[in-house]
Amino acid sequence: MNPEMSFNKLGYAVTDPTVQVLRASAFMQNGPVKQVRSFEDLDRWARSQAYHDTIAYINHTSRAIQGHRMTRDPDFPVSVQMRRLCEIFDGLEHLLVEHSPKPEESNISVPAGQVRTRSYRIWMEHMFQHVFSKLDEAIKANCKHINELGQYLRRSFGNSSSLDIGPANELMFLFFLCGLFRCGILGAQDTVAAGLLLFNRYTHLVRRVIATYSLQITKDPMCSIDDYCFLPYLWGAAQLSLDSPFSPMQCDQAKVMESHKQDYMMLDMIDHLQKSRGGQLSQVAFQLWSLLSVPTWPQVYRGLERNYIDNVLFSFETLEQVIFCELMSFEAITMPRQLERAYLGPQYLDRRENEEDLEPGQGLWEPSLPVSRYISMEPESFLGFQEPKGQWRSDDSEEDERLWMMRQAADEGGASPAMFFPDRTATQNDSVTSFATNGP
Repeated sequence: MNPEMSFNKLGYAVTDPTVQVLRASAFMQNGPVKQVRSFEDLDRWARSQAYHDTIAYINHTSRAIQGHRMTRDPDFPVSVQMRRLCEIFDGLEHLLVEHSPKPEESNISVPAGQVRTRSYRIWMEHMFQHVFSKLDEAIKANCKHINELGQYLRRSFGNSSSLDIGPANELMFLFFLCGLFRCGILGAQDTVAAGLLLFNRYTHLVRRVIATYSLQITKDPMCSIDDYCFLPYLWGAAQLSLDSPFSPMQCDQAKVMESHKQDYMMLDMIDHLQKSRGGQLSQVAFQLWSLLSVPTWPQVYRGLERNYIDNVLFSFETLEQVIFCELMSFEAITMPRQLERAYLGPQYLDRRENEEDLEPGQGLWEPSLPVSRYISMEPESFLGFQEPKGQWRSDDSEEDERLWMMRQAADEGGASPAMFFPDRTATQNDSVTSFATNGP
């Protein structure tokens, strides 16, 4: 130990910090920040911890959800914690009804478009408050990542400045899901429910937000999915890779659609596309229709997988809007490792048969976390004091954390103190890499 190192009154070293201490302190002070500012940063993204965790989470969820159905009585476990997280969306649905634009508010002097814009921005402000307060209620009190998770979640519903929504917002929700597992809020048993229940709630809410406020959809022109989201199609193909009652080419058949659209994400999305755009799938989404011409669902998945990596996860226009912090870190991984691919359909069954003799906990079918757990540094290790046990946070620390939340919101415009201090009165103004090691 450095003999010149100084100590505070409680005996904790407060000088000569390590790299880990400096990193943890920076996260505490700055909060989530944007990291992709030039095309050169795409190479850093490919080597980042966040990228590897994102790929691992997508692959693990794809493998876990195959053969499961989305029904009113799901055939997968739904924990109490998962139900609490779903309640966040109940509140957001209620806010959407409460702040829907009213026809009587529009007239010659105030066009309908301006009414929708104003209503959307009001909903966004209330959504900010709702997300942070409900996360605080839903998540166990000793979690130190509520603010980071809240930042990811609140950026999942579009942009109140540009009035659009796209893959960057969906990626933020994917960061939110991944972060829930990284910090231990959700466990291995929640993997299927997170993909088929919580993510489905998000998809349907965003669909309503777009329809209510007439938001524009942004996407890469090379993307094969002409929609605000991509993952429901990717995971929808994975879901159908085992025990599918129909082939990819039967998706647009009316009988198949009516019988199974409540159970499968892929059919739910296709049904919405056809109804909202008024035409057959071959007319309203030709590239998707072409992908569905292959004979098996694992083949559909591989085609969608490559397109998602090339035209979403490595789209500069998408990544420049994404924020990173402690759970989803932009720092390079310390030990590069080969990512396990998502084995689907017959490949999954073959590997399962070959692993029957493995020890418990080693088999492919054994429940495991979709991403690695993140061990957060305790505040006393870099703040120089010991945090009182059994206490969540003081009012002062809560206010400090809200300061950087407001600073982040101010970058987008439209932020006001009332978003984070609801009890106070304030004046409001209105193909670099391919699933690298995951290819077939």
